[in-house]
Amino acid sequence: MKTHSLKLLRGSALAVWLALAVPGPAHAAAGQSTSQTPQAVVELFTSEGCSSCPPADAVLRDISTETDDLLLLSFHVDYWNYLGWKDRFSEPVYTDRQRKYAAFQHESYVYTPQIMINGAGSVRATHKDAILKAALQKPSSLASWVTIKTDATAGQKPGGIVELAATPGNAPTKPLKIWLVGFDRHASTDVEAGENAGRNLTHVNIVRELDDLGTWDGKPREIPVRLEYECNGGIAVLLQEENGGPIRSAGMARFY
Repeated sequence: MKTHSLKLLRGSALAVWLALAVPGPAHAAAGQSTSQTPQAVVELFTSEGCSSCPPADAVLRDISTETDDLLLLSFHVDYWNYLGWKDRFSEPVYTDRQRKYAAFQHESYVYTPQIMINGAGSVRATHKDAILKAALQKPSSLASWVTIKTDATAGQKPGGIVELAATPGNAPTKPLKIWLVGFDRHASTDVEAGENAGRNLTHVNIVRELDDLGTWDGKPREIPVRLEYECNGGIAVLLQEENGGPIRSAGMARFY
């Protein structure tokens, strides 16, 4: 499904509500919820058209069942679509994100599968122990500058209030890019063509929306937001150095 651009809500923050579109027993209870700061942000760049990617998808799925401390995000790139299978979750903006990482890391090409930890470095995407070791280092390198307050009201799309605030003496030294991410909890696909033809592929925390909310200078700020797509996995905000630099802070609110 095509990634939708985010619409910023104008006017009173009281007009922002959240609907949780999670089927079955995973449906979250109505009421306000507040985000948490993850131990780390783990980004998987993957594709249903890449025969090397299913093992990495499985690793991310395993990690998602073992810890709640990490923000796991699966970005489906579009540069393998020419092989005969168009990944329905792929978007050029995710490929662009990966290319910015490559440029910042002085790499001459992009590849899948790839795992990035806090936007600061890559880890072998099929090596679960290495991913967990890199991601669960304590203390976390992520600052607690992001709070997402969501609310559940039937009939509304996901939204809420993003609060940005730094503690005294712990403010960013330069403006940071604000990214808002909406993701689905899980999905499976029967692949009919390409390198994975005949396989059923299962994904978790699939990014469906990614939007640039501008920059943050460290001063207290509130941003009312609403997504266009009913991301049933959750919503996250990343504060990141520009042009593919490290992620300095993150907040996540799961809908399950």
